[in-house]
Amino acid sequence: MAKIVKIEQAIEPALQVLKEGGVIVYPTETSYGIGVDALSSNAVEKVHLAKKQPGSKPISVIVANEKQAEQVAELNENARRLIHNFMPGPLTLICKKREIAPKNLSSTGIAFRISSSPFAHELVEKFGRAITATSANLHNQPAIYSAKEAIEVFGDSVDLIVDADNLPKNEASTIYDSVNDKILREGQIKQGEILEALK
Repeated sequence: MAKIVKIEQAIEPALQVLKEGGVIVYPTETSYGIGVDALSSNAVEKVHLAKKQPGSKPISVIVANEKQAEQVAELNENARRLIHNFMPGPLTLICKKREIAPKNLSSTGIAFRISSSPFAHELVEKFGRAITATSANLHNQPAIYSAKEAIEVFGDSVDLIVDADNLPKNEASTIYDSVNDKILREGQIKQGEILEALK
């Protein structure tokens, strides 16, 4: 059974679970997410199992800053411009993946964002490397915005749940593919803003 910790006391317990290769459910700026050490293929496998999803499904990550992003992704000029203009914020960037990132995280590119959630940002900054940021939901089910539902769904399949009560239902992040230079999903950041930043 997962340990439930209120957000105010959760940073250290969550870090401990991540360091031990465990799984947490934690609040992000959009919905609750599932977090593990993104560089551990064993930990990433636990995310696929908890979500009951195919092991080939790509999993996005959060990083604390551009330097952490460079650990897992090859940043081209456009990617750097968008990081400087929109991160932290509701933008997910897809870049070429570095070899250090496990294949069960993603087989080709890697999707990352710098979270504007104070908790998620502090957690990944203190952890020192990328953590998974896939939404905390079962495969093909809607995202979860309440701690109560997160506990009901994942109480038996993760190690720790960070209880931040109910999260505001913010619009999903914009997804930009910096390898092929195209928007895959328009969210809070609009196409015109992206084009302006890349001029």
